[in-house]
Amino acid sequence: MKYALITGGSSGIGLAYADALAARGYNTLIVSNRDDLNAEAQKTLQAKHPNTTVSTLMADLAVAGAGQQLFDYCHEHDMDIEVLVNNAGMFYFGAVVEKPMALTDKMLQLHVTTPTDLCVLFGKEMKDKGHGYILNAGSIAGFMSFPTIAAYESSKSYLVKFSRALAFELSHYGVKVCCVCPGAVDTDLYNLSSNLRKWLCRIGVMLKPHQIANRGLRALFHGRKRKIPGCINYFFLFCCFLLPGFIINMVKKKFV
Repeated sequence: MKYALITGGSSGIGLAYADALAARGYNTLIVSNRDDLNAEAQKTLQAKHPNTTVSTLMADLAVAGAGQQLFDYCHEHDMDIEVLVNNAGMFYFGAVVEKPMALTDKMLQLHVTTPTDLCVLFGKEMKDKGHGYILNAGSIAGFMSFPTIAAYESSKSYLVKFSRALAFELSHYGVKVCCVCPGAVDTDLYNLSSNLRKWLCRIGVMLKPHQIANRGLRALFHGRKRKIPGCINYFFLFCCFLLPGFIINMVKKKFV
């Protein structure tokens, strides 16, 4: 059976991707490390899309070998993955040298190693079949170099560059690869108050998860190699490239 695999699919943007893909007729496999959220997401999506199969798997993708284990699980359960969405992620704010090394290692495993392994494993299958789609969740932070998010932005920068190179490698074999790079998204990731999130959404600085998912999937299925949702994010990127060093140092002195 044709499946869409969504990591981090039990909440936020991942759940929006799962919802949008189920609406397109895909059976979905949602993978996250929260069994309670998995069950809630499965119940919601199955009721909304009764003609598709919604499956869940609780797995920690921030440990070594997680990609291979997930790949093997799909084979053991006869899940033919046509769409791979590498969405699982984490975030922390602060000087990287002041954080536990294990926290940074976990982020790099989750953002770099596991998505790479899944791209290689499922990408090879898709190449052999001559068809498939891979969406990697990047960020506009991947184009920046700011203090307090050093590990996060660097891991996202890797995904941006890796995805583009992989897209060229697989483009002649019927496999489409897209890196979706949103700016601020209306999720709990940033620990902002609900009132502030509502205000940021009203002025267009933040986008809702379903907006990111719909725009990202359209870009993927249309063969785009990269998508930055929201015109305002191009303005932010332009400003960041022009930002003088003394401003960055002011940020560093305040938060680091």
